[in-house]
Amino acid sequence: MEKFNIEHQFMLYLERVGLNALTMNPIQLQETRRAFYGAAGQMLILVRDDITELSEKVGRLALHSMITQVAVFWENEVKPDSLG
Repeated sequence: MEKFNIEHQFMLYLERVGLNALTMNPIQLQETRRAFYGAAGQMLILVRDDITELSEKVGRLALHSMITQVAVFWENEVKPDSLG
């Protein structure tokens, strides 16, 4: 079940943000992978320990809220004034 393989998700992430593992600086790739795996682990622990304790409705709202927070973060990251 490739969909549930973290490395597969990492490669999808790189594609989504326009990066290519083959052309990245090795240190950049290593640090990006570390950050991705760290975030993936934190989210999995959150789901396992906290989200599953909520009712279906509240859990769905919590997930929606976090998805919105991530979307807002990325929208702010790609604004012309935030590109340095």
